[in-house]
Amino acid sequence: MSYFDFDAIHIEDRRMHEVKQLSLQLAATQASLLILGEAGVGKTSLARYIYAKSRSARLYTLDCKNAGGFDFSKVDGGTLLIEDLDCANPALQNELMRLVERAGSSRPRFISTSRRDLRSLVKQEQFRQDLFYKLAVVHLEVPRLEDRLADFQNIVTFILEVAQIMHGKSGLRLTAEAYERLTAWNWPGNIRELENVLERSVVLAKSSLIGPESIQFEAIVEDMELDFAPGMSLSEVEKRLIIQTLELTAQNRTRAAQMLGISIRTLRNKLNEYKEAGVL
Repeated sequence: MSYFDFDAIHIEDRRMHEVKQLSLQLAATQASLLILGEAGVGKTSLARYIYAKSRSARLYTLDCKNAGGFDFSKVDGGTLLIEDLDCANPALQNELMRLVERAGSSRPRFISTSRRDLRSLVKQEQFRQDLFYKLAVVHLEVPRLEDRLADFQNIVTFILEVAQIMHGKSGLRLTAEAYERLTAWNWPGNIRELENVLERSVVLAKSSLIGPESIQFEAIVEDMELDFAPGMSLSEVEKRLIIQTLELTAQNRTRAAQMLGISIRTLRNKLNEYKEAGVL
């Protein structure tokens, strides 16, 4: 479970402050929300924060990656948190549409999270357009940790304190070298990765000072379901890889270019080619 707490951490980043203020405004409504952002930025934490600030009686959680055992008939009002909506298969989308169309007080309020831009999935006919319009009345985008430098120190301090409580420790602090090591990293796993790194540093600490040797990173490339097949041309493989990488990064071209190992200019030229060919 994420340690992140939107009330406990003082937010200084302008974009994140705007997200929090809009979240508080939306908590008082029944509008269906779609929360976008990369893996690990805190989308589910934000969704739960909005629910906690609302007057909704009960929270139901649906994980679209593992929805087999979910009983839609038991949803009775309250709020339905739909995690990874972009992973919903056609059958699950149909079930959700039936729930959306339910009348009366048994219809829940919907808050969904997604790593990918659903509009691109709608365009590719991988996601129902009518369901998209019903579930994405208002969009909230959570920025990645690398873009929230103004909040970084406050987040580190908070996570470090929580990790110490969890593991029965106290009085630990980072050396200047350890903190510098944290700030030099680009955090591909965002806040979730930062929590992992700091918790490990607390567990491994041999004194009250956490040095750079206790700051250990694990470079993990997120899984992408690449639909490649034998006999496919290299240009087709390239096109699919570019499109799916953009989906993974929520259409962040700079991040996608970095992951692909190409310049932003090359990526832009490729996308222009695909648009001219009618692919995008």
